[in-house]
Amino acid sequence: VKDFRLAIEKFKEDIPKVTGDHTIAEKFNTYRFKDYKEQVIDLLHRVCTVSVETVRIVGEMPG
Repeated sequence: VKDFRLAIEKFKEDIPKVTGDHTIAEKFNTYRFKDYKEQVIDLLHRVCTVSVETVRIVGEMPG
């Protein structure tokens, strides 16, 4: 149960703590995955593609 709670905590919405300058908090007040879902999926696809291609290229190298 403890491990499950820790895993859930990692995916909670992160609200930045405001200290000093409030500009960042006003312009970027949330980090919601749902707001960036498509961009995150696209970036993951790109990273996976580069990783697979790197393994393929290294595998084709002599020696």
